[in-house]
Amino acid sequence: MKALTRSTLLAIPLALLILTTLPRHGAFLWDFLDAFTLAFSFTYMGHWVEVLLLRIPGIETSMGKVVRVFGWFAGGLWCYVLARWALLAYGRDMRQLPSLIWGGLFFVALQFVVHGILQATGKPNFYSGQLPESETTVAR
Repeated sequence: MKALTRSTLLAIPLALLILTTLPRHGAFLWDFLDAFTLAFSFTYMGHWVEVLLLRIPGIETSMGKVVRVFGWFAGGLWCYVLARWALLAYGRDMRQLPSLIWGGLFFVALQFVVHGILQATGKPNFYSGQLPESETTVAR
């Protein structure tokens, strides 16, 4: 539940940012719903992409960081595909949206920003090479 709440709260300002880049096709609230769907896909599914990547042994090493960035890109593609499926169900014209590769690039950029914020607050992050404490302890 914590991941769902955090993802929702992060998706709201991200949706406002995405809203400025998407072409408008209806009333503000419908356009915001489209932008929120995209943002929520990246924040919620992106969380699970990050959890999966942190389970890879040696991910905190320098080569592991390269693998992590490629994993972010692949995860961003998947997040964008899921969001596009939802938007298609809403009746959105997919030709108005950026191509699939932008999903991967957007997610990598989003992860660098999020990890920069984590570093600024002194929490474990990509730049420090530290894993969150919950990822370093073995579950019994």
